[in-house]
Amino acid sequence: MRKTMYNTIISLLILVILVSVIGIINTQVSLKYETGSSKECISIVTGRDLCLWIKSLKIIIIICLILTSGLISFRYKIIKD
Repeated sequence: MRKTMYNTIISLLILVILVSVIGIINTQVSLKYETGSSKECISIVTGRDLCLWIKSLKIIIIICLILTSGLISFRYKIIKD
């Protein structure tokens, strides 16, 4: 793999992590204002299960962190000049 491709993949993974964090914050705001009580997870406005959406975003963040750390750890074995 070339160095530019490697750097692009790392950058995209970091971008996905940042967007997912912003998505979690946005969903928590929706969870606060779009549900009837603090224990409900279904949005009154959209009908989505907001708790499931937050769990999905957390899983995406964990997978991207594992991939990023793995790519950074083995960068000398992955990059071929």
